[in-house]
Amino acid sequence: MPSLSPTADCGLDTTTDDPSGGYAGPPTDEETGGQAGPPTDEETGGHAGPPTDQVAADGGAGPPTDGDIGNGGGPCGSADWFDMTRDFRAYLGQHLTKADDGTVSQQSVRETRVRKVNTAGEARITFFSYFTDDALSRNAALRLARLFADWRREIYGDAGRVSVRSTEGTVLATLTW
Repeated sequence: MPSLSPTADCGLDTTTDDPSGGYAGPPTDEETGGQAGPPTDEETGGHAGPPTDQVAADGGAGPPTDGDIGNGGGPCGSADWFDMTRDFRAYLGQHLTKADDGTVSQQSVRETRVRKVNTAGEARITFFSYFTDDALSRNAALRLARLFADWRREIYGDAGRVSVRSTEGTVLATLTW
């Protein structure tokens, strides 16, 4: 299973103050002198996210992703996957409950990728499980899948299928929303 993290030089800024040389993330507003990242709801007057059928028909393919997630893309990934990690983590921050303590957290979500296949959405979440017990990891993954489904229905009103994977690539839970 290919890694979800960028390993090839795909034009990403990999400079960091960290001596490990790890991925430094997308440029900040300060680094670009302007708005970094995709537009927000405030900037567009609507929901920022993957393009709709209408946008795709107009030729807007959307931004490329920074990782090949096993769909035949090159070392820098396929242009039809969208990184929704930051948005999903923000949703989690508002919707995790006391019962989620110790099982899932915003920080346990490593990546969230979404694409549209025909008329349905497809999503892949990579998360770090704190459990060594497979059953507990699968329960935590199912909780993330349910939260993701709630988020997509609430914010985007779409339908699709989400799979939650371990950082090693093992599918722990799959859910249709």
